[in-house]
Amino acid sequence: MFEAVFRDDYGFLAGLTVVAFVIGGGAWGVARWRGAAHAFWWLPLAFCLTGVLGVTLALRTGEHGVAECVVDHQLTEPLHTTQGQWNLAMFVPVGLFGVLALRRPVPVLAGVLALPCLIELTQALAPFAGGICDSSDVEMNVGGGLVGLAAGLLAVRGRVAWRAWARSAVVLLGALGLLGGAVVHAAVTLNHVDGSSMRDADGEEREAAERAVRQAFGDRYRVGKVTVSPGLDGYNGWMSIQLAGEFPAELMWPGGRRLTVDLDNAGFPVPGATRPRDARDAYRIARTYMRAHYRWAESASWHATRPAGKDQGGDGWITSWRFRERGVDMPRSLDVRIDRAGQVHGLTVDLGPTHVHVPAELMTARQAEKTVRERDRKSGGAVGSLRYHARELTTVRAKGNRGPWRAVWSVEVIDPGCEPDQDGDGCDPGVSVVDAATRQFVE
Repeated sequence: MFEAVFRDDYGFLAGLTVVAFVIGGGAWGVARWRGAAHAFWWLPLAFCLTGVLGVTLALRTGEHGVAECVVDHQLTEPLHTTQGQWNLAMFVPVGLFGVLALRRPVPVLAGVLALPCLIELTQALAPFAGGICDSSDVEMNVGGGLVGLAAGLLAVRGRVAWRAWARSAVVLLGALGLLGGAVVHAAVTLNHVDGSSMRDADGEEREAAERAVRQAFGDRYRVGKVTVSPGLDGYNGWMSIQLAGEFPAELMWPGGRRLTVDLDNAGFPVPGATRPRDARDAYRIARTYMRAHYRWAESASWHATRPAGKDQGGDGWITSWRFRERGVDMPRSLDVRIDRAGQVHGLTVDLGPTHVHVPAELMTARQAEKTVRERDRKSGGAVGSLRYHARELTTVRAKGNRGPWRAVWSVEVIDPGCEPDQDGDGCDPGVSVVDAATRQFVE
């Protein structure tokens, strides 16, 4: 656990240990000078507090940007992670030695509640701390502090002054809570997540994954391991699906609206298909597949077949079906990639609506290109050597499966003078997304 958390920071930790001993010794000396009845315990208490502050603040590095805090709704998740276990363990001595040194449990309780929150808020706001905090850290720190407090009460057999400093501690804790809440509201962005790491899908989630795969491929592939990667604020997450233990698929989650499958070196056979000679043959095979699995695409207002690009495998053709209104692609869509053997090699299907409202006034392709060019010029880019191409006007949802739909331009930024690396990579165009109504960039 120690190596996983601290990696190569042993020099810093050694120096921090020396500093903590010095501060702990000083605290012990002051306590003895003041005639404290339990002066010795101030040494380990000050030592632990110095170590906690040093590890959580001085050890944090990173470029400070927007202050953000992750609010994890999966309360039990940090119990199963190395970082969560370490955060729990390092606050146990704080609660324990706090009781042994003070013999006043109420101010110790206020401390183990307030200190983790102050540490995380500092991590979010201080320029030296990286600009990020996590509710899971607070949860584990507080839990560790409470465990230590309970252990301390057991060690002294409950012989403590319950009322001493109690009122002052409660008032101070309340004041810090109000001040901290105001600071968070004014200066910190809260990102809500349903867990911060991959987890196995539960029954309902797995059923959704199996249903999506069955619609795409019938009973051809067995669904293996299914894991869920949570999104921010309950959106933009996905499920990773293993087909037959090998081929990857991704399903947008929550909602299960979009399925993306790449069959790698295999392919899904289409009944009656032969090797396609050109795009026309590939379209007929894709249409046969579409009619068997996604019949609704036959009523699409537009379809086209084009050669697969390098990012789609580079060998074969892609047939796309779109529902369009006023030149805007609606959410519902289907892309089927047919390989040279006449099999389905890849698939992207979006089960969104065939109609959404878009504003009457939308920027043109040329205006979208100009908007991106002006942004690059203001940021100091060499825009004279770049080409800007507004590729498509489509619809996206602001917050995954919950937010409003909006029409956006995808603008490719191409560098004609780019020289690819040895593998032929490194010259793919960048893509900027611009809201066609508000002219704001979409992250």
